[in-house]
Amino acid sequence: MASSSSTAYSSSSSCKYDVFLSFRGEDTRDNFTSHLYAALCRKKIKTFIDDEELRRGDEISPALLNAIQGSKISVVIFSQDYASSKWCLNELVEILECKSKNGQIVVPVFHRVDPSDIRKQKGSFRDAFVKHEKQFKRTPEKVQKWRVALTQASNLSGWDSRNIRPEAKLVEGVINDILKRLKEKSVSSDFKGLVGLSSRIEKLMSLLCIGLPDFRIVGIWGMGGIGKTTLAGAIFNLISWEFEGRCFVSNVRVESENGHGLLYLRDRVLSEIFEENIKIGTPYLPEYIGERLRRMKVLIVLDDVNKVGQLKNLAGGIDRFGPGSRIIITTRDKWILDNFGVHSSNIYEVNGLYYDEARELFCNYAFKENHCPDDLLALSKCVLKYANGNPLALTVLGSFFHQKSKPDWEKALEKINRISDPDIYDVLKISYNDLRPEEKSIFLDIACFFVGEQKDFVTSILEDPNIAHYGLSVLIERSLVTISKFNKIEMHDLLQEMGREIVRQECIKEPGKRSRLRNHEEILHVLEKNKGTDAIEGMFLNLSKIRKIHLNSLVFAKMPNLRLLKFYMPEYGGVPIMNSKVHLEDGLECLPDGLRYLHWHEYPLKSLPSNFDLENLIELHLPYSKVEQLWEGEKEAFKLKSIDLHQSHNLTRIPKQSEAPNLERINLSNCKNLLYIPSHIQNFNNLSMLSLRDCVSLSCFPRNIHFRSPVKIDFSGCVNLTEFPHISGNVVELKLFNTPIEEVPSSIESLPNLKTLNLGFCKRLKRVSTAICKLKYLNCLYLLDCSDLESFPEILETMELKKLALDRSGIKELPSSIENLEGLKELRLMCCSKLGSLPDSLGNLKSLVVLDANRSAILQLPSSIADLNKLRELCLSGCRGFALPPLSTLSSLRTLTLSGCGIIEISQDICCLSSLESLNLAENNFESLPSSISQLSCLRRLCLRNCNMLQSLPELPLGLRHLEASNCKRLQSFPESPSCTEELHASLVEKLSDQAHGSVSLTVPGMLKFDNCLKLNERSVWAYFQQRVHIALLSQFYEKEYEPCALSICLPGSEIPDGFRNQSLGSSVSIQMPQHCCNKNFIGFALCAVIELEGDHCSEIYEVRVGYEYGFYHTFILVDVISIDSTHVIVGFDQCWNMELPDADHHSDVSFDFFIDDSSFKVKCCGVTPVYANPNQDEPNTLTLKFAPGNEEECTHHGKLHNDFLDKADMSGTIESVISDKDEAESICREQFNAPQRKSYLFSHVFNKRGGILAFLLFVFLVFIFCPLQHWRKWALGQ
Repeated sequence: MASSSSTAYSSSSSCKYDVFLSFRGEDTRDNFTSHLYAALCRKKIKTFIDDEELRRGDEISPALLNAIQGSKISVVIFSQDYASSKWCLNELVEILECKSKNGQIVVPVFHRVDPSDIRKQKGSFRDAFVKHEKQFKRTPEKVQKWRVALTQASNLSGWDSRNIRPEAKLVEGVINDILKRLKEKSVSSDFKGLVGLSSRIEKLMSLLCIGLPDFRIVGIWGMGGIGKTTLAGAIFNLISWEFEGRCFVSNVRVESENGHGLLYLRDRVLSEIFEENIKIGTPYLPEYIGERLRRMKVLIVLDDVNKVGQLKNLAGGIDRFGPGSRIIITTRDKWILDNFGVHSSNIYEVNGLYYDEARELFCNYAFKENHCPDDLLALSKCVLKYANGNPLALTVLGSFFHQKSKPDWEKALEKINRISDPDIYDVLKISYNDLRPEEKSIFLDIACFFVGEQKDFVTSILEDPNIAHYGLSVLIERSLVTISKFNKIEMHDLLQEMGREIVRQECIKEPGKRSRLRNHEEILHVLEKNKGTDAIEGMFLNLSKIRKIHLNSLVFAKMPNLRLLKFYMPEYGGVPIMNSKVHLEDGLECLPDGLRYLHWHEYPLKSLPSNFDLENLIELHLPYSKVEQLWEGEKEAFKLKSIDLHQSHNLTRIPKQSEAPNLERINLSNCKNLLYIPSHIQNFNNLSMLSLRDCVSLSCFPRNIHFRSPVKIDFSGCVNLTEFPHISGNVVELKLFNTPIEEVPSSIESLPNLKTLNLGFCKRLKRVSTAICKLKYLNCLYLLDCSDLESFPEILETMELKKLALDRSGIKELPSSIENLEGLKELRLMCCSKLGSLPDSLGNLKSLVVLDANRSAILQLPSSIADLNKLRELCLSGCRGFALPPLSTLSSLRTLTLSGCGIIEISQDICCLSSLESLNLAENNFESLPSSISQLSCLRRLCLRNCNMLQSLPELPLGLRHLEASNCKRLQSFPESPSCTEELHASLVEKLSDQAHGSVSLTVPGMLKFDNCLKLNERSVWAYFQQRVHIALLSQFYEKEYEPCALSICLPGSEIPDGFRNQSLGSSVSIQMPQHCCNKNFIGFALCAVIELEGDHCSEIYEVRVGYEYGFYHTFILVDVISIDSTHVIVGFDQCWNMELPDADHHSDVSFDFFIDDSSFKVKCCGVTPVYANPNQDEPNTLTLKFAPGNEEECTHHGKLHNDFLDKADMSGTIESVISDKDEAESICREQFNAPQRKSYLFSHVFNKRGGILAFLLFVFLVFIFCPLQHWRKWALGQ
């Protein structure tokens, strides 16, 4: 179980992809395969799907070959014409070879074909092979290989679409199969060799209780090196796919103390959870972030925590995360877990390995097998005794003793015997002591300075790179360091502590006599007291931790062996804390000639010391410095690879090529006084990056500059650079953002390898040469905010451009030749106020996925848009007078934005947009929506804000989550709900059952906004709200994941609706939960607040929330941003999965407090009522909701009958197979009466298979028929 505790745990597999999709594009790319790929992406399964352009010729391209070999699972989708593709057949052969050689998993999907036709090559497969045999008469062995591959694949267990309908159910089945296989593969391969792990995983999983919807924190506690990080990482890999957001934060202790701090770590956690770049930078979490977190099911691992404050900052209050969330904390100190409130039953103490496990782990490293040679058996037992079951010690010692002779074993063990009571450090130090001097030096450098740094960077600045590479490989072999999948150097924190302690022991009392210094207090002592000596080789000073210091000019004179010098300021979000700390009033006389790495934030002098010999310097970083030139006169810096002088405002000159011929990276961004770049810049033959960003004084770039090596150049923000640079050669990225250039000349074709060209915000740009079509590798072209650019160049040749951004440009029209952008996926035209139309050739952009023309002048789309069958996002908001063409063929469309287009009618054919998820129709003039909108089963968001003519709403899709109809002042009616409960229930079950077999989730909406809809009937809205809650609960029966629903609705009104028995004036209300209520019947609270305006003007409320404490403090957002000018009623339903209700013998009070973020409003009154789910005795074939129970009999949960029944029932079958006669039904019923109440969560396991609700309702009906009346009476009375 040994592992680096400083490494964010990830799969140890070398596979780049989880899944490779093999399919015939013409058959399934735009239907089944696209749906499967989308589902895989939603589950965060890394999937390779090829682009059509990769399939050229008959042989597999290297890219596809690598993808197949680098995948854990291949899914082969056999279709009617699969065998007609030689490419597919070659792909299949390669896949089966990977299965045979590497154990790759192969999952065949037979899409509308008979597996026997594939096995025997009949039908279309026979026809295909007739053609192949004619074509390959001279190489029949190739055809035979294809035949064998088809036969082998068809014999594998797979999925047959003919037996699984609809297709969405097939997709779901394949996804679940893949997830199961990935999980099994993770256990069998990712953790192979981690001895003793399985039993510990089993124990920890029992504490985590994955599947229960409560929020839970689990602690892993144990000594250093015992395997806490490995165990947490294994669990993370096993279960992370089950969560919406996930984050593994490694080495919290070190990161928070020595890195960027807790705020940076907190923002990193949020960024990983939301998969966005989030930078807050303040201790207080914005409420909108908190709201998102409370609605997400997340998994967070906080590794190596040593202070409670770290947990409070990173994990926050336990109401911060959504139901089902899990936080795993590893620490050496149990007190931290206790103090943070982690219950002792949720703390797992990791003990050492059992003897047999320890022996196996040690032998794996010492002898590369799981047993010990007889002649070393006794000595091995001694080693095991010293290691005491610690996996890290066993790993390090095993690696140390590998291939050592018996005398070497005896000599090493003799050294340990001399120590009376050896601790873990003494044991680990055996391996360190056996290293050669240069290897020890590298180990100490890493332990003190370079954990977490890039391997290539570290090896380049340590002595001879060849020696560094070899020494590092030795450390890896000895298990003293590891390399992460991101090529970063990692070291177990216990080994890191050992290394730093070795350095401290060099001279305990005098830091200046040690080889490496990183403690800021010790460094200040050495520098200010002039205590430096020739022992010092490295010094890393965090300037944010010190006061201002004044150093003398000879401060480094006594440190001739200094190799590594870093005075740094931690950067947060790319911006360092600015405060000059180091002052050199008398200048700096010298720097050690042996310096290889010099990083000095805010270096205070105009140049480096004149007598500084740069012969050994490799990395020179002087950000925010006052240098005017790096050195005076001619210098030789032949080893120098990187210069970073960003924000050095006084810089006027850069080194010549002859002085630093091997430079690879030059960062001169924001050097505001840099006037020119010399022509010799082209002579840096290894240059890969040149940044001149925001060099505001730079007015020109030398002409006819040719770059030989692939280089990225950034001129962004050079506001005096008026001419496009006349450069040529191997430039792969060119940024000219916010420059005053007026033309992209024809000389652009001299950059044939250019991939990205950014000309955004070039306000004076008037022309782009047609020569741009010569750039065959160009992927991204940004021309946004080029307000003087009125025409786009003719595209005279085909291009592979993927993204074209023309937002806010002056473009008047696009040429018809745009059709030559065959690979274009994104076309951005937002706010192109002069663009009145799009060319008919737009329909030839077959790869187009996104078309955004919001707030442009487009009045009509070309009819050819119907041919864009891959289009997923179409945005046309603010296109006034817009005429909407038929969109019925856009079956892949997911987002349609048409707000503010003046539309007066929505066509019935909108129902053909079968994949539509978000529809924005705000600020239009239609009076009603078509009834066919109810058929949009994927629709999740519908915006009708400010539709002033809208009078009624039709039946809406059951899966709709967010409906905004604010300021629809003529809106009067909803679709009528069925009048009786039985009819409503039957109607919902039928619709939910139909939709549940589709590929869509049925989760109820989160928010319904009807603010300022003054004509809306309040009673009908309340009825609609209850119906939606009913839908939410029923829909959970058809979902495999039981996410609690949170629904709220806002509309004009001044009174709390009927049914809220617990009411109060003001913003607080308390209720008393009655006796005999248990978790089995309670499902949540209905909440209500009447909001009134205190002033006399309309204002905007950003949030209304309610907080209540019942076992833990919980916050529920009733409504977010609304703008109201009258009194409104807000009603919410909060499903409380994880709330513990009182015992039968006790009452319990719950207090609710309502909050508004705007003082212009107040809560006039509020109300709360518990919500229960009951079978209806008057209509025994139904299940209804019970709001505000009036007595304990109503509170008793009739539904508890089902528990034992479900233990016996097969929910995928029928009830007849369980209850065969009246006697058995009565027996089960009596069993239920007498059974003790069992703690459970409502429905969390009841309907775990589709069709379960029907079986349950039928069971309730039979029980009501068969069970004697006296039993019902006893049960209802709680006897």
